[in-house]
Amino acid sequence: MSLLRNDLQVALNNLHVALISSDEDYRDAAEFVSDSAVKELFMQLAESRQVLEKSVAVAIRASDDLPSVPDPDRQTGQHLLQRLEAAFSADQTVEIIDQRLAEESQLEQLLNDSEMSVIDKEFPSLRAECLTSIKEATAKLERAKTA
Repeated sequence: MSLLRNDLQVALNNLHVALISSDEDYRDAAEFVSDSAVKELFMQLAESRQVLEKSVAVAIRASDDLPSVPDPDRQTGQHLLQRLEAAFSADQTVEIIDQRLAEESQLEQLLNDSEMSVIDKEFPSLRAECLTSIKEATAKLERAKTA
């Protein structure tokens, strides 16, 4: 293991941190939302992200690096802000779903960034799996929003 990360290791670690954040955000939102169907959806999406996290962690170790984790203080602050926004919203469930949709969009942007293309050479299906997960999550969230 080197002291400096190469482009592949940086891309994989950025993806890993984003997936962990997404997983934790879904779990946090599931604790806060009162709609049981949406709560179940959030837990399913969190589980899906956890599977991807593990795949990325394996790829990171295969690239001779160790996985990074998100800043816990930053995560706690974000969760607090999201709960406050939802608390002052006319429809808390829709607000929370909108927050999750925005996060899905950010995750998709990260994956479509040109710097992430380095992953494709060593792990050709990894980004595609993540993008498929995002598309599925977005579709489920949109359906839950209109239900």
